[in-house]
Amino acid sequence: MSPPPRHRSIAGLPPSAFSYGLAGASVGLAVLLMLVLGELPGAQDTRPALLVAVAFSVLYGGLGPGLLALALSTLAAHDPVLLAAGAILAALCTRFRRPLHQPAALPDTQNRENRPGAEATPSGPTRRPRPQPDGKRGQPALVGVTTEATWRFHHEQPLDITLPEDEQVEHLYMYSVLAECNDAFARMYGFCAAADVVGTRLVVFLPPSNAENVAYLRSFIRSGYRLEDAESHEIDRYGHSKYFVNNLVGIFERSELVGAWGTQRDVTDQRRTAAPQEYSSRLHSTKSSSQ
Repeated sequence: MSPPPRHRSIAGLPPSAFSYGLAGASVGLAVLLMLVLGELPGAQDTRPALLVAVAFSVLYGGLGPGLLALALSTLAAHDPVLLAAGAILAALCTRFRRPLHQPAALPDTQNRENRPGAEATPSGPTRRPRPQPDGKRGQPALVGVTTEATWRFHHEQPLDITLPEDEQVEHLYMYSVLAECNDAFARMYGFCAAADVVGTRLVVFLPPSNAENVAYLRSFIRSGYRLEDAESHEIDRYGHSKYFVNNLVGIFERSELVGAWGTQRDVTDQRRTAAPQEYSSRLHSTKSSSQ
């Protein structure tokens, strides 16, 4: 259930319109009261009723409605003394003004629910995180608090996990888009900030022309959509080869895969250092076997 509006008005009117209407009504009632009292035998001065209307308008509507009430009262009484007294009264009442429309305070449970990473307290029922427009549920807090390269891909169309593996791989390449990441992730690809890379499609990061990338996605599917320390071969914004070790897990809604969360670390330098050593080791092994 959505929280109540912060400023609730009466009869659907904005608070300012209602306050000015209330000021006019209070002066009208004061004039009516003056007419009634003026007909009574031994009637005294009834102009203080107008001052009451001015004070009421200031206290409950603010200085603007109060000045409106003062102007209407002056027109009704045609008395400059009333104008001066009303101006002084309005100034005094401004210091003790009580707003007619107080902002509606949200219950503590709702404030707690809106905070990232909030958990239910023992005194209340468990609250599920509110779904975001693209299907994410509470995960954005992870991107904001970690310095490790963190990302989330979102599927523009949910993936039916009962499809054959080849069709699932094709679906991932066609509909997976980087929905969010942190700056550490963006810098791994040569960008300055997360905003520079968000919105990039998976096919850009993992070109299907590289068989290692396709094998990486197949491993993700075969493992039940959860991988640990899985290596991917990707390219940065300048076309340079990059090697990452990834930990990722799928995000499901109604038994369909709607995206994946993951973290990664750059191991490109280690791979480049290890490659010549591995080649030398294989060459030495070949020579030894030929002798």
